[in-house]
Amino acid sequence: MLKEYWRFIREYWAIAELKPLLFLVSLLTAAAYKALEIAQPFVGAMIIKSLSDQNAEETYRNIIIFIVVYFGFRLALYLNWRAYSWNVNYSYCHLHDQIFNKLITVDQNFTRKISKGFFMNTINSDLISISEMADELAEFFTTPFQTIAIFIIVGEYGLIYPAIFFISNVIYFYVRNQADKNYNFYWQKTRREDDRYSNFLGQAASGLQEVKTFNMLPKLKRRLALIQLRYDKLYKKQRAERTIRDNDSKHIFYAFQAILYLLLIIGFVNGNIAIDVLVLIISYHESVTTCLNDFIDACIDIRLTNASVHRVRTILEYHPEKEYQFGNVVKDNLSGHIEFKNVSLVINRKSILKNINLNIKPHETVAIVGFPGAGKTMLFNVLLRLRQPTKGKVYLDDINIKDFSKEIYTSSVAVANQTPFIFNTSIRNNLDFVDTNIKKQIEACKIAGIHNFIETLPMGYNTILRENASNVSGGQKQMISIARTILTDAEIILLDDITTSLDPDTAKLVPALLKRLEKDRTVLMITKKPELMRLADRIVVLNKGEIEAIGTHSKLMKSSKTYRALQLRSISKEVVNA
Repeated sequence: MLKEYWRFIREYWAIAELKPLLFLVSLLTAAAYKALEIAQPFVGAMIIKSLSDQNAEETYRNIIIFIVVYFGFRLALYLNWRAYSWNVNYSYCHLHDQIFNKLITVDQNFTRKISKGFFMNTINSDLISISEMADELAEFFTTPFQTIAIFIIVGEYGLIYPAIFFISNVIYFYVRNQADKNYNFYWQKTRREDDRYSNFLGQAASGLQEVKTFNMLPKLKRRLALIQLRYDKLYKKQRAERTIRDNDSKHIFYAFQAILYLLLIIGFVNGNIAIDVLVLIISYHESVTTCLNDFIDACIDIRLTNASVHRVRTILEYHPEKEYQFGNVVKDNLSGHIEFKNVSLVINRKSILKNINLNIKPHETVAIVGFPGAGKTMLFNVLLRLRQPTKGKVYLDDINIKDFSKEIYTSSVAVANQTPFIFNTSIRNNLDFVDTNIKKQIEACKIAGIHNFIETLPMGYNTILRENASNVSGGQKQMISIARTILTDAEIILLDDITTSLDPDTAKLVPALLKRLEKDRTVLMITKKPELMRLADRIVVLNKGEIEAIGTHSKLMKSSKTYRALQLRSISKEVVNA
């Protein structure tokens, strides 16, 4: 058993990374207050003895000793509490930093392997459990010494008493520990069902419109009922083991307590035990049981927390399929010249990009077009270093993009997605994440064409955007996101089908936006809009992962069958929508 707990503790320590000095203070103060806790019944017995002997001077002296011991106990307990608070605060913040640092390095497969329900439950409850475990470790290490000390003191009055203490507590500990093992087994299974439940509700909330439109409610209720049924069965088993652990096991203590009291009464009646010894042994029997309960509770929490440790490790030990290593090139003020040389990308044995050769000049606006699945987004992902080419190289200003430092590259290439993410805070704060310079923020918003709208809001740039920016239109949200992208001062701007969420009035701003951007930036855009394709200096037509053609609108209308089909499809959709 000790080997099992030692493994638990080592795994915990590797994750929590407690400060050794803080933990040592926690351990020493725990030892101090437990030692003084042992002394209190002993001094209390001394008071009773001096009272029985009618020795007033000794009684007063013992009372003073008791007061000193008591206040020493309270002081040690307070210091232990303070050390524990510092440990919890440090560990909790440290774990959040680890999770956040990991989150910004994961790839697109992260959410496929780790469900949203699992992730949210882990960061909401498991991090707290791990942070609070330092106190349980102090209990785990100090309580056995406290128990041994009590056994030695009681043994001075006869071996029968520590023998009763030992036998009762061994049986009590064994029953509680076995029940706890079983409880922990079912608890982990119920947590998995809880993850499924959270994930299910999250998906239902995200797709609420579809749920109502397609009348999915009956089927969703049946699916929910299955999750609830599995959870209910596991919870009943978990609860049964908990009842044995926390309630039924106490009958062992009560049975041995009755035997002990009977022996003490017989000894007292026969004159073999003085009143102070009787009180001392009864007090220490209660203390030993309290110690054992504290120790068992510590073991329970360590075991449960270890399950939390494993959940956190699942996140922290996630590795992308191919980790993209950054280099140390810190060249800034790039011109924005991009070159793909023989770039191929294979994912799960499926060829996504095939031998891409593309040269994009500085300050050029290039449209990337093609039917769904052509490889447009993956081309962007390679340039954003979210995907590593299986073959070939990508150059920025004649430097392999893998050689740039992370800081330089992420500040040189920025993207505005078709479904932008806006934080639930003010417009100003959303822009502050990129640059806190107010003049630059206003200029970026003017370029994006959103400044005048922001000025009409009652609180202007200090307007709080609700969750998912639901208090502004989809087009206005997109333009705020584009302003944030412009604010990066990146030499290369990627626009990933930004017109999808734009209303007609906002969409009119895009041509002017492109003209402003190409003055000092290289712009690549994925688009379905024919009018935006025509604005591009060149158009790259992708077909099944290959470049089918490159040219201007007029040239491609003559030479590319795929491009003509895209134009006809877009025009047909516009007619239908009209």
